[in-house]
Amino acid sequence: MIESQAEELEKLRFFQREVDLIIAALLLTGQLTMSRVIIEPGGFSLTVSGPIIGRVRLEGKYGNKLGSAVLDGIDIVLAILLLKDDIGFTGLFIAPGGFSFNLGGPIFGGERPVVLIPNYCRVFDEFKQIVSNHFHVDAMLLKNL
Repeated sequence: MIESQAEELEKLRFFQREVDLIIAALLLTGQLTMSRVIIEPGGFSLTVSGPIIGRVRLEGKYGNKLGSAVLDGIDIVLAILLLKDDIGFTGLFIAPGGFSFNLGGPIFGGERPVVLIPNYCRVFDEFKQIVSNHFHVDAMLLKNL
């Protein structure tokens, strides 16, 4: 059965929203934290990374508790903005040893990304197969996604 483009786009929006919610949960649990600010024409975006994705979690310099508390506060604000759908996941930065999630949106002066992937269902099925094969994730778990 061939899905219409509208159905495919709706699934993609749902998937992107799920990614936003997962990033918010990881921010609130301390697995991700803000790591960089990227200045763009007309606005900015933020990247988040942490130990769960192969990067070091930022802390206050020299164990400074105030610096760590400020970073935790920023993480909470980012999680709230993600939950309210004011910002969203806009891309990945891949580097040796890990990667970072880029977050942006109208509140930061950017645009809400409109992701258009042709053949989304086929691409997502291939993604699930690769994850299952190479990272030893149970295929039934991915099927339920």
